[in-house]
Amino acid sequence: MSYSPLAQAMINYVECHLENFDMTQMSETFGFSESYLRELFSKHVNMPIMQYYRKRRITVSAFEILHSGKKIVDIAFETGFSSHESYTRAFRKVFGMSPNRYRTDRPPIGRKQLDAGVFGLERLTEKEKRSDVFMGTEKQDSTILYGILKIEHGAYGSGTMFPICIKAVSEYLGDDVSYASIMAATGAAFRLVWNQADWDLSNIDIYHTLKESNDIYGYGAKALGRAYSFLGRDENTPKEAFTDFIKSNLAKGNPVIALGIIGPPEPCIVAGYDAEDDAVMGWNFFQNDLQFASVATTMDNGYFRCSAWWENTDTQAVMCMGGLTGTPWGDKEILEMAAAAMEAREECTYAKGLRAYDAWLHMLLDEKCFKNNCGFDTLFSRLLVVNDAIGCIGDGRKWAAAYLEDLAAKYGKAENAHTRDVVQACLAAAAHFRAVSSIAGEMMSLIGDWSDTGEMLQNLASRPVRERLGEKIDSARQEDTGAYEQIKRILQNPIPFLK
Repeated sequence: MSYSPLAQAMINYVECHLENFDMTQMSETFGFSESYLRELFSKHVNMPIMQYYRKRRITVSAFEILHSGKKIVDIAFETGFSSHESYTRAFRKVFGMSPNRYRTDRPPIGRKQLDAGVFGLERLTEKEKRSDVFMGTEKQDSTILYGILKIEHGAYGSGTMFPICIKAVSEYLGDDVSYASIMAATGAAFRLVWNQADWDLSNIDIYHTLKESNDIYGYGAKALGRAYSFLGRDENTPKEAFTDFIKSNLAKGNPVIALGIIGPPEPCIVAGYDAEDDAVMGWNFFQNDLQFASVATTMDNGYFRCSAWWENTDTQAVMCMGGLTGTPWGDKEILEMAAAAMEAREECTYAKGLRAYDAWLHMLLDEKCFKNNCGFDTLFSRLLVVNDAIGCIGDGRKWAAAYLEDLAAKYGKAENAHTRDVVQACLAAAAHFRAVSSIAGEMMSLIGDWSDTGEMLQNLASRPVRERLGEKIDSARQEDTGAYEQIKRILQNPIPFLK
């Protein structure tokens, strides 16, 4: 392992340019000749720089083999090979097996220290996957973790931000868990909340899923059996506390999930910290949003870089998943949490679970809320709230169905009447959830498409359209009720290995 500052900078450069590395460009950037850089790199890393680069690209491609649905031939071309055959030969030299075999056997890949303050993707042993103690834990003022999947709307086929962050981080730590499981374990697949006191844009915040508590943020870590830490911000929280939290976790190779950093208090991933200008780096759903992007720059690998992160008062919390500490949550715990999230109830001004449908319907049909078509700003704000609720059940219930279908397949091999009954209940719940997701699509068709916001506002202001939306809300509630009853049925008589 190299501790030469220049060699470390070169490793950083290669990792940041895995898709477009050019030796001549690096030479110009560093201000040294190519021959000098090649000699220095080889001396400190014990490998020629181009060999290192090719190995790193193949390693990152192996991560894609595990975690993307892309065809291997497409991955080969994207990695820079002219044919599937040449890629397979190079892949076999690095991993000792073919890409197809790698996808079948699924050896873990996750973060590993490449140099002081630099982490990237590498094949992991089980011991390395289970712990972060083996990592270089020497104090670092600056650390960056390369190779974390970009988070954006549509990642993993979803639009729900917190589970997307959990999934991207869990992959980087070496886990191989389906996105449906993450959606279920975080509660995002089963939630619906509506503030009866106001048209509240925070309805969809994961904070509201169960009882008002930050504990919900740790459920994904518990489901994965990983250590978890959380630090919230109040008027007395010093910036140094957040900085130390970020630095200490990054030094172990563990990405930090933050609320805020750029834009509103939505989750993002902090993948690096640079003490030189107190900058954090990583992925944020709003990093390319013109309304917020002025506070950040974009690195060559796509990460944002932001020094004004603390000045953003919406930077409200940081949290981290660490090494594996125990037995992950079982399906029973996840289904118990699902039932708790869906239970009809009220907390303060919030209607939750099945009760949220009633509150949503009531306010949607309350003519006082739409009197004289409201003002543009008011109507647009209400459109956003309705859109969020539709998205919540549309995306959430799609993944709830997938999770229940996976359970049915998992337990369907057992040949006894009790197990068959549970499997049937899983499939019945999944069918109800699929119906809710489909109804959400019908709701959006009634409102319109975001390519024409004016038409959407006009539709929402229309009483007949809102009445038709109300019918859809009532149908979705009935389907969700059916799914809830099936989940309760499973929990009343769980099969022995549903734990």
